[in-house]
Amino acid sequence: MRLKDKVAIITGGGTGIGAATARLFAAEGARICVFGRRPEPLQTVVASIRADGGEALAVTGNVSDTADGQRLVDETLQAYDRVDILVSSAGTATLMKAVDTTDELWNSIIDTNLTGTFRIIRAVLPVMSAQQSGCVINVSSVLGQSGMKHTAAYSASKAGIDQLTRVLALEYASVGIRVNAVAPGWVDTPMTESVQAHDRMYAMLKDRHPLGRFGTPEEVAHAILYLSSAEAAWVTGTILSVDGGWTAQ
Repeated sequence: MRLKDKVAIITGGGTGIGAATARLFAAEGARICVFGRRPEPLQTVVASIRADGGEALAVTGNVSDTADGQRLVDETLQAYDRVDILVSSAGTATLMKAVDTTDELWNSIIDTNLTGTFRIIRAVLPVMSAQQSGCVINVSSVLGQSGMKHTAAYSASKAGIDQLTRVLALEYASVGIRVNAVAPGWVDTPMTESVQAHDRMYAMLKDRHPLGRFGTPEEVAHAILYLSSAEAAWVTGTILSVDGGWTAQ
């Protein structure tokens, strides 16, 4: 087992990439804390992990709330005594023309995707620093690296995550903390359901990937597993594209 006895916090852990990562990590021996706003999906993930013989707990909260982030870390420590891995998968997206993007919408997307990611990392850094070890994996996007119309706020938030990843990797390497990100292409998750409901747009986006399809949450989870494992011990500050060839064009 590649993560035997490791403790992992996964934000956005109730659905999509976060849920797939939680299940995969548990199968690899990690003890899991999933975090998100809605308790029902979190409890579903926890139940499935426990049914397979793993250890997991759910903490309900919002990455936009600093107190919730600290409570997440505190409850994980209370249950498992340490934090080895943080996967920041919580996120939101809305397709909108720039001129129609209100301050409220812009701030909401930036606060959830970028500032929320930073809040949880900031809460866990003292724990990992004291351990002299830890691993952070942020879920970014190909849209942090390449442009696409009607995604101004989302793309800006993901580009910010990429640079945050690099800066924190440099800042915390000396205390044994690695910080990386995965940059998925379009993935079959609840967040992309509205796009998939429009046949023309869905076909266009599938064709934009050289491999000709959307990815699966499990495919991204396996990349996150690699970055979390001992096999990536000399990897930090990297943005790993998991995108069906999107950024190769």
